[in-house]
Amino acid sequence: MTMPSTAPSRRRRGLRLSALAVVAAGALLAGNANSAEAVPPEVISRWDNEIVHSNALSPGFSGLLGTGAYTITAKLYAENTGASAINYLCTIGTGPNSDGDITEVTLAPHSRHSIFLNVVHNYPSTGPLSFACTKPAGAPQVLMRQVKITAVKVNTLDNQPFG
Repeated sequence: MTMPSTAPSRRRRGLRLSALAVVAAGALLAGNANSAEAVPPEVISRWDNEIVHSNALSPGFSGLLGTGAYTITAKLYAENTGASAINYLCTIGTGPNSDGDITEVTLAPHSRHSIFLNVVHNYPSTGPLSFACTKPAGAPQVLMRQVKITAVKVNTLDNQPFG
């Protein structure tokens, strides 16, 4: 009769060591294995399902965000109600000479186009957030539909160019 071995097999021991290595690597990538647990993100969102854009500058959004690092998105679809094409430009910004994003589209007559903007920013103190769209004066009316602006406060932010 064969007795089962009480020593773990080499394969099982290797799996345990591999699992420990993965956990240790994860802790190193997270920054510090002894650091406190991350604080859950805060989400701030504003929306409007229909904004009528008649003048050159749309009714937009401006507000303040508290100190901290944020990832901020804005999305909508713009609907051209007229019979001529419109060059339409939307921006989101975090203050003068600061981080922002721009999306420019050409709205064909009686058409709609999705617009998405994204910016990340670290506010050293309470600071501005703005969103608006522009079109040439006298251009047809645009309906801004399903406008959503969401700021997510994160624990850390690493914002670098590709190259």
